[in-house]
Amino acid sequence: MKALVTGGAGFIGSHLCDLLLGNGHEVICVDNFITGNEKNIAHIENENFSMIKHDVTKPLYIEENINYIFHFASPASPVDYLELPIQTLKVGALEVIICWVLPCRKSQVFTCFNLGSVWRSLVNPQSEEYWGM
Repeated sequence: MKALVTGGAGFIGSHLCDLLLGNGHEVICVDNFITGNEKNIAHIENENFSMIKHDVTKPLYIEENINYIFHFASPASPVDYLELPIQTLKVGALEVIICWVLPCRKSQVFTCFNLGSVWRSLVNPQSEEYWGM
């Protein structure tokens, strides 16, 4: 199986890449390194891993057949939201368009995550005013 992981150089995305590779999958990691970090994937030396430096708010063309798409590309902290408001809005608003077109053409499964619900919270459900502190 072949998986595409957007935000694959982020904290959660990079761990997902490791897990998928460890289970024998081929992985295409996509990240523009705005908040992701090359150090998170630098240890991966696997012929089934490829990295594409790309901003997912722009069209992405993949010729290969993709079985799974995991969309983790988004600034994921209140600090990032304030520093990168346009990028955060674009990746959130365009994610379905960006990552739905490719699955319709190339894949079988699309999984989208809102990372705001992943970080540690003492308040559930979270209000827009909650900053995770």
